[in-house]
Amino acid sequence: MRKNPKEVKAKILLHRRISSDYFRLQLSCPEIARLARPGQFLMVRVNELQDPFLRRPFSFSRIFPPREKKRKPMDEGGVEICYQTVGRGTLLMSRVQEGQRLDLLGPLGNGFWPEEGCSRVILVGGGIGVPPLLAWAQELKKKGPGKKKFISAPELTFLIGGQNKEKILGAGECRRWGIEAQVATEDGSLGAKGLVTDLLEKELMTGRHEATAIYACGPKSMLARIAQVAEQFDLPCQVSLESHMACGVGACLGCTVKFREGVPPVENQERQSALPRANSLLSTEREEKTRREGTIPVISEAVPFRYARVCKEGPVFDARKIFWD
Repeated sequence: MRKNPKEVKAKILLHRRISSDYFRLQLSCPEIARLARPGQFLMVRVNELQDPFLRRPFSFSRIFPPREKKRKPMDEGGVEICYQTVGRGTLLMSRVQEGQRLDLLGPLGNGFWPEEGCSRVILVGGGIGVPPLLAWAQELKKKGPGKKKFISAPELTFLIGGQNKEKILGAGECRRWGIEAQVATEDGSLGAKGLVTDLLEKELMTGRHEATAIYACGPKSMLARIAQVAEQFDLPCQVSLESHMACGVGACLGCTVKFREGVPPVENQERQSALPRANSLLSTEREEKTRREGTIPVISEAVPFRYARVCKEGPVFDARKIFWD
């Protein structure tokens, strides 16, 4: 049973600029840290004046559960978020000071889950999509999430992408945690020149990919390509969707995504491949029925779908269940 989110006034313990427009924010909130899971998120009220009125959603980049021995402030329990200044709300947030308090609501949504039988994990992050994968990497690195799922911690490979070296996050954490990290930038200013999806394709084509699971977060176009690659190699893939949210609790229906329902992707592919032959037969039958009854039958091969709320059913989804077009 999912526990209700907590609304708390969290003290800012650390607030640092980490690049031109990226910031790291650590917050003391044991009530949230005790329940939080990698992949979940919280909603932040940026200003006590309610301007801007709506909260802003942020995924956890680190989770610090409360410890019995409390030697430093974060041992009380807290979380870390990373954010990019892209609008008025995040610009105002970049001005808050250590020692101030922010109104938080969380944890919200559903996080990552372990893929059973996988001994290797590839994490693929683009830009501000890297931080939520860092929280998951840290948990996997420590012990593996659950004895029944992993006998030991899986082998980790982290693929990080960005427009340029100023947009690269997480490479330092990977080095400190002993995680293999590969970097790609679109302008070639750091690592390989190209897209992070190029690194993924190369990794799967040149190395082993048996018993491998993929976890990804970033722009929708990047996730769509990753989902396609994962399907080509028949690998499980989970994606954390970046979506605009007004409430974070499923009330506004502003963060919906088109979600497959009823027909598995493989079955759907088989049906689609059979359409040309079926359509030729239906064409003859349709003409005969039209002459006989004066009506035209409607033939539909659409895949059943519904609109899922990212804030309630996600933000992490099985990539095969998402319509990417």
